[in-house]
Amino acid sequence: MKRSHLSLRAAALCLTSMVFGPPALAAELKLPADGWSSWGVDAVDDAPAWCCWNNGVNARKESWGTCKLDGSDVGFGSRDGETTDTVRIYARTVGGKVDRLRALSASCPVEAATPIHDLGAVAEDDSARWLIDLGKQADQGTVKRHRIGDNVLAALAVHRGNFARDALAGIARNDARKETRKQAVFWLAQVRGAEGAEITSSVMFNDKDPDVREHAAFALGQSQSPRVAADLIRLGNTDKVGDVRAQAWFWLAHTGAPEAENAISAALGKDSDDDVRERAIFALSRLPDDRGTKALIAAAEDRSLSREQRKRAVFWLSQSESAAAQAYLDRVLTADY
Repeated sequence: MKRSHLSLRAAALCLTSMVFGPPALAAELKLPADGWSSWGVDAVDDAPAWCCWNNGVNARKESWGTCKLDGSDVGFGSRDGETTDTVRIYARTVGGKVDRLRALSASCPVEAATPIHDLGAVAEDDSARWLIDLGKQADQGTVKRHRIGDNVLAALAVHRGNFARDALAGIARNDARKETRKQAVFWLAQVRGAEGAEITSSVMFNDKDPDVREHAAFALGQSQSPRVAADLIRLGNTDKVGDVRAQAWFWLAHTGAPEAENAISAALGKDSDDDVRERAIFALSRLPDDRGTKALIAAAEDRSLSREQRKRAVFWLSQSESAAAQAYLDRVLTADY
């Protein structure tokens, strides 16, 4: 099976009471002063079965291994198609303060240096409130931000229920730090299905920072939203920033949507930014199968395009291993002009 590596290096949270409301129920989770605690929560539909894989020299390819909770977070992700309906949250406390957090599939084997205190099943909203409160502590410096904030967003993403969804949406739309907003839209698009993709799309069109809009285009392009192509086409045609428009065409090509060729080719003729037009030609080369070759040949033969644009299409054809691309280049090189 193909393995997808989901990075859990999300930026630390800035969770304001205006966005989330009072975290009154967070205190209901009673963790011991020292050691690992764990609890199970219902997962969002089609939640990825996060676990750890073996990557040593003697490990079999695609071999899952035991997650060593006290070790590095490296080697943490899921295989495509593997889902879970329950996740477990693991938190380690030292002197009454949480210094490590992990969210894993309930079926993922784990190993810790000390016994793990099992809190049993916890209501997803109560668990989400606890996570939000922990994120606040990370922002305030009362826990180690670089070790906690990185995993809070990912843990929230897999929690079933409107509370966790709305918390992520609030971060994506309102957090003061763009890196945190970017990570929130990533998890919304990756984990929370159609409703998460819809929130991501809203951020993609409305965030004030072009970097966030670009990242949202990437996140949406990785989602299963039925409207991903239409939204990326709209972004490519309407965003005021050239880099954002160019990224919309790039990720549209990667979706392989049937309408991608026509939309990207149309941009070649109407976008006023030379850089966007050049990057749109590159986007054509990213179309799947032989579609990229056909689209680039059409661009190279289109006399309405500038000479530089046509040359750029020929350049990307020359980088292709497609037999059709090589045959076309042979004809061009041997033509009598």
